[in-house]
Amino acid sequence: MQKKIVSKIVKPTINQIAKYIPGESLINGKSDVIKLSSNESPFKVPTKVSAIFERLVSEFNLYPDGDSNILKKSLSKNFKINFSQIICGNGSDDILSLVAQAFSDGNSEIICSQYGFIYYPIVAKISGAKVLTAKTDGLNISCKNILSLITKKTKIIFFANPNNPTGTIILRDELIKFISNVPKNVIIVIDGAYSEFVTNKNYSNGLDLVKKFPNIIVTRTFSKIYALAGLRLGWAYSSKSIIEILEKIRGPFNVNSIAQEVGSMILKEKKFLIKSINHNEKWQKKLPPLINSFGLKAYKTSANFILVEVKEQHKKKLIISELLKKKIIIRNLDNYGLRKFFRVSIGTDSEMNIFVDTLQLIMRKL
Repeated sequence: MQKKIVSKIVKPTINQIAKYIPGESLINGKSDVIKLSSNESPFKVPTKVSAIFERLVSEFNLYPDGDSNILKKSLSKNFKINFSQIICGNGSDDILSLVAQAFSDGNSEIICSQYGFIYYPIVAKISGAKVLTAKTDGLNISCKNILSLITKKTKIIFFANPNNPTGTIILRDELIKFISNVPKNVIIVIDGAYSEFVTNKNYSNGLDLVKKFPNIIVTRTFSKIYALAGLRLGWAYSSKSIIEILEKIRGPFNVNSIAQEVGSMILKEKKFLIKSINHNEKWQKKLPPLINSFGLKAYKTSANFILVEVKEQHKKKLIISELLKKKIIIRNLDNYGLRKFFRVSIGTDSEMNIFVDTLQLIMRKL
């Protein structure tokens, strides 16, 4: 009875939401697994970064800096961007939610791309907005199809570049052409969670475009290449007018003390960053041909994961099941509408070698 009452008083769009389900971390309650399901960094943070935890523990009775000033200064210096145009959040998903709350309502439309990150339509529906999905061109985000869906009700466009879970990118020239054709009163959110993994020189992470296009918001995260997924830390860069609005509605202490300080420190670890980029680039090139040699279709990626297509859906289920038996977790993409696909994150050399050997044995049996 109570459930019926609650469903009547909640926003109608919230009843349309399917709960976000993250990549699995455990098998039968046990954590001794090779986890290749959530696109996390395969590396631990440098020791001198983790060493500050003991000092910070002694300050846990105090609130963190509500404005994340130390972190913003480090971001400003590292990325050569304006301090006053940065907002920090409890993961970049915190900021995505703030954007939807600030700029849309029940009379709005928000455009997302087919096969895009499934959290975008969730935050859109939380705000009460109607979600329109632009069909892709194959697995690539179609700027043309997004533009065709824009109406007077359109308030926000969400997409990731590189895109999760397909690993595709929109290059700089196409991105600029696309943004130029979007009305200036429409907010364009470019989710750059995987930006650091892109080595293509014709790519733009969007930060350099904010000055020319004040209606874009570029979101970033420390969860991927910076190996801080457990601290939940993200940030965004946009025009001052947009950042001022987002700062008004965020939680008063939305970034904890540890995240602020560790995030600031990890930005200085250039060797760690280079090691991570080089390791990822090696497996970006190496893994798809190996998977393809087993009779599957692995797609070229610009991120830290590989999209794999299995022609027969029942075989995909068997592959995932057999990998689980060997304590290897990958990401089933049924909830993305990619029923013949799975996604595998790039782990350590050892994890990748075990995955490849195990997958080869499975495919021989099939």
